[in-house]
Amino acid sequence: MLENSKIVVDIDSCTKCKACIEECRYYYFDAENLCLVDEADEFCLECGKCVAVCPVNAIRLKIHKDKVLKIVPPKEDLPSFEILTNLFQTRRSRRQFKDKPVPKELIEKILNIVGRYSPTGHNQENVHFTVVQDRETLKKLSNEINIQIKNLVDTFENPDGKKTLEKTFSLELIRKLEEVIPAFKRKLNIVKLGEEVWRWDAELIIIHSPKTALSLEENCALAACQVMLAAETLGLGTCSLGYINNFFNTLRSIAKIVKLPIKHKAGYTLAIGYPKARYYRIPARKPLKVKWL
Repeated sequence: MLENSKIVVDIDSCTKCKACIEECRYYYFDAENLCLVDEADEFCLECGKCVAVCPVNAIRLKIHKDKVLKIVPPKEDLPSFEILTNLFQTRRSRRQFKDKPVPKELIEKILNIVGRYSPTGHNQENVHFTVVQDRETLKKLSNEINIQIKNLVDTFENPDGKKTLEKTFSLELIRKLEEVIPAFKRKLNIVKLGEEVWRWDAELIIIHSPKTALSLEENCALAACQVMLAAETLGLGTCSLGYINNFFNTLRSIAKIVKLPIKHKAGYTLAIGYPKARYYRIPARKPLKVKWL
């Protein structure tokens, strides 16, 4: 066996096809022998590409040594470009949901495959999911947001209160508040009419990662994109929740309700549920904006 702290290669099975060398710079041949460079111990990302490219299954990652690896399906079993196009064009952000709980198994099905296999920078696989389905917790969350946002609006519109905010927050944040306060006031007025406006009365999937994680926002957004598309194929609707995602990261009283770890940051939050509306047409889009060099 050829091995280091992360990789083990069955040399007897190796056919010396050099596929691993062409795929990864940590492999090389010394005369007739396959070797691993010393720095692979430290810098190998354990991405598994060497495992995937080996035609005789001679390479294993030690972190996956007891797992049965799935064979790559033939091309004809993959969705065609036209089918993917239909999915991309028909997916819409939903803001009306039925009062019908989503089975836990359905969300787990999405996250266990689609969520886990979303790309992450440096192959960190550090995306976490918090699913909020409990109705009382969801109501508590909405009520706490209403309270905090009303307090913020009242403070901002009070001259003395605004001065206090200006001393506490950066100029950039104050300018952002000036932009969103009118929207907050409109939403609070809708709340008075008995509507839920922050999560559209749906369940939540919070996608988060340690605050120190590289590419945190990008990783969470990529996972969210895949979850949204997968949900559509199962008859579920989703909606991106920018406001509520920011609330999790700026208001600890709100983050505590969903038990978001204090050392984590929410990178993306989705509403998920069974959509009420049925769409019959695909709205037009603006022309493609692209520059060719």
